[in-house]
Amino acid sequence: MGKSIGIDLGTTNSVVAFKDATVRVIATGRDNEDLCRSCVAVDRNGGSFIVGNAAYKNWRRYAPNIVVSVKRLMGASISDPQVQRMKQDKEMYPYGISRMSGGTDESVVVVLNGKEYTPEQISAEILRSLKNDASVKLGDEVTHAVITVPAYFNEKQKTATRKAAELAGLKVQRLLAEPTAAAISYGADKLAADEDKIFLVYDFGGGTFDLSILVASGGNFIESGTGGDRWLGGDDIDRLVSEYVLSEAGKANNADLHQIIDSLSPKDKYRFQGDFKNEIESAKKTLSQNDSVSIEIYDELEDDDGNPIDIEVTLTRSRFEEMIRPLVQRTIGLIDELLKKTGYPIDTIDSILLVGGSSCIPLVREMLSARYGKEKILSSEKPMLAVAEGAAILSHSMGTEIECPNCGKTVEAGASECPFCHHPLEFTQQVPVEEGGVQVSITTKHKVFIQLSDDAGNTEYRQIIDENEPLPFEANHKFYTLVENQKIVGVKLFSDAENNQMDKLSTGYFTIQENLPVHSELQFTFSLTEDEVMNVRVRVPATGKTTNVVLGRGELDAHCLESIGPAFDRVMNDNSISESKKSDFVDELQKIIDDISTNHYDSRSARWQEEENALKSASQAALAEDDYSQARLKMARILISEFGQFISADDRDEISRQADRLQHASSPAEKKAAMDGLTSLVEKYGLFIHGFLLNIAGHSSDDPARANQAVAAYRQFKSALEEGNIARARDILDSNEHLIAGLSLPSSAVTTEISG
Repeated sequence: MGKSIGIDLGTTNSVVAFKDATVRVIATGRDNEDLCRSCVAVDRNGGSFIVGNAAYKNWRRYAPNIVVSVKRLMGASISDPQVQRMKQDKEMYPYGISRMSGGTDESVVVVLNGKEYTPEQISAEILRSLKNDASVKLGDEVTHAVITVPAYFNEKQKTATRKAAELAGLKVQRLLAEPTAAAISYGADKLAADEDKIFLVYDFGGGTFDLSILVASGGNFIESGTGGDRWLGGDDIDRLVSEYVLSEAGKANNADLHQIIDSLSPKDKYRFQGDFKNEIESAKKTLSQNDSVSIEIYDELEDDDGNPIDIEVTLTRSRFEEMIRPLVQRTIGLIDELLKKTGYPIDTIDSILLVGGSSCIPLVREMLSARYGKEKILSSEKPMLAVAEGAAILSHSMGTEIECPNCGKTVEAGASECPFCHHPLEFTQQVPVEEGGVQVSITTKHKVFIQLSDDAGNTEYRQIIDENEPLPFEANHKFYTLVENQKIVGVKLFSDAENNQMDKLSTGYFTIQENLPVHSELQFTFSLTEDEVMNVRVRVPATGKTTNVVLGRGELDAHCLESIGPAFDRVMNDNSISESKKSDFVDELQKIIDDISTNHYDSRSARWQEEENALKSASQAALAEDDYSQARLKMARILISEFGQFISADDRDEISRQADRLQHASSPAEKKAAMDGLTSLVEKYGLFIHGFLLNIAGHSSDDPARANQAVAAYRQFKSALEEGNIARARDILDSNEHLIAGLSLPSSAVTTEISG
C-alpha cells in the first residue's frame, strides 16, 4: 500500500515530511539534509538532471544550465514585468527564459542546453527527487502527497503545480496554502473542541513573503484573508549583501568589480558566481548567531594588468541589519494592510507564527515584537520545516481523496476516470485515514473579473467573485448579448494582480443556434472548486438551453481557444468578404466550438491541434476572393502540390478524388456531398494552408524586404514539417503572422508562378 507525504515545494528550498505516530522531516540528497535546494541542473555530457543541493553547490560546473526559483515562473506570463526582470538578471538566473515554441503568446519556458522545458517539467524533477528519496527512507513507494502553495497562487499557478505533480508520478490529495500548513505544524489543530484562536502566519521565505489570517476552532481552519508579496524574500537580502560586498571590495582595490566580473569568460564567471553565492548565503546564516562575519574569495579576479583582486570584506550584524531593515519594514507594512483590509484589529490576533528561513533573522523577531508585542510572536526551532510538517499532518488525515490533475476537483482514490472531466486516472491504492482529521475551509485568494464590451466598443472588467469567499463557491450573474442574432459568445476571465493589473486566467466560447434579439439575457453560473479551479455554465432563458463552457488550462487547449477571437475579428471586420461567406464561416466556427464543448479533450490532446487546423481552414476559405467551392479546390491543389509528402497516402488520394468530384459535379446534391468530403480533409490540414500564405507573401513585389523575410520563414516552416515538429512549425507561423496579415489565396488558379 502506497505512502502519503507532505511536500513544501519552495522557491528556494523544498522539504518533505511524513506522519505516522509522529511527524518527521525526511532527509534528502546524498548528504541527507533536511532542506533540498529547489535547484535543477542539466549535465552537459549525458543530459541527465541533477537536483537539489548537489546541483546548487556545483554552480560553477553546471551554469548556465542550472535553474533556481522556477516556482516564480509557474503559471506566469512571459510579459510579466517580474519575469522579464528575471530574464535580464543573469547573475541570479543564468538559464534561458523565453516564450514557448508552439505555445500561447504568454507561455514561458526554461532553456537548458538549447532545449525547452516548461516550469512544470523542472518542478516535476524536484518533486520526483523528493518522492524517490522518501520512498527509499520509508521502505515503501510514495504515491500520494499534500503539496503546499503560496496563499496568493491563482488558478493558473495551481494548475501548473498539479501538472508538475502528475509528471512526477504523484497523486495530489490537496494543494494546501503554505500559511495554513504552518499553523497546523504549530499545533493549532490540537485546540479543544470549544476553543477558538486567530493566527496571523508570517512566512518570509527565500523567494516570497506570504501572509495569512487563520481562524482555528478545534481541528477546523478557515482562511480569512491573505496578503504578502510574491517577489519579496531572502533572494532580495542576498542581493543587498552581494552589492555591499562588491562595493566594499571594489573600493579597497580601486576597481569596478561588476565590470571585471562581466569581462570574465563564461567558465570563470560561473565559477566566481558559484563561490560568491555560497559565501553570501553562509555569511547571512552566520550573522544570525555572531556579531560579524568575513566574506573571502581569493585568486578568481584580476585587474587589466593581471594583478590579483581578492575579496576580503567584514560585515557586521549592525551593518547587515541597517541594510535589510527597509525590507523587514516592508513586511510589517503588508501586515498592517492585511489587518485593515480584513477588519481584524491586532488585538484580535492571538499569535503571529513565524515561518520560512528569512524569519530566522534576529532583526525580524525584534521588529515584529516592537510593533505587535513580544508575547504574540511564536517561532519554532526550525521555522523553515514547519510548512512541510503541516502538509504531512493533513496528508495523513486525508488518505482517500485526490485531486484530478486536469480539473482540480476532489475524486476518490482508486477511480480510473475523473467523473467531472473524464480525465483518465491511474488506479491507486487507498491510503489510511486518521480519525478526527484536520479540516481546512479555504477561501478565494483573488478577485475574479469578466471582460465586457458595450455598444460603442468600450471594454470594462466586471467583478464576478470577491476575495475571501469560502470555497467551494458559486456565483450567478446576468449578462446580455451585444448584437442582433449573436451566434458566438466569448468568455474571458481575469484576476487581480500586482499594480492594479489584470492577469488573464482563461478564455472560452459557447454558441447560440437560435436568432435572438440584441441584449438577450444570458444567465452565467461561475463555480470555483476548493483549489480555485473555475467552471462556467451558461443558460439562455429564451431557449432554455444550458452549456458548460470549456476554458483553456494553459496547454494546447489555450492556444486553440485564444486563436478563435482573432480569427473571428479578422473575417467579420473585413468589408470585402460577402455576407454569405461570413455566414458560412460562422457556421463552421460554431461547429468547431460545439465540438469542443461536447468532447472532453485533455488539455494536451492532439485533438486541440485538429480543431485549430479546422479554424485556420475556415478562415482561409472566408478570406479567399472567389466562391466557397473554388476556395476549397484551391486549398486541395495546394495541399497536394506543396505538402503532399506530409499527408498520408490515403488522404492524398481522397483529396484528389473529392476535388475532381467537386469540379465536375453535375447537380447541387453531388456538389454538396463533394464539398462536405473535401472540407473535412482540408480542415484536417488547415495549418499547411495557413503556412502557404508565407509563400504568397514571399512573391510580393510591393515590399522586397518583407518578401525576403516571408521566403525565409516559409523555408523554416517547411523544414520544421520535414522534421515532424508540428509545434515548431506552428510557432514559426505565429511569430511571422505579421507578414501575412491581410493576405488570402489568389482568385486565379494555383500555378507555378506562386509555388515554392
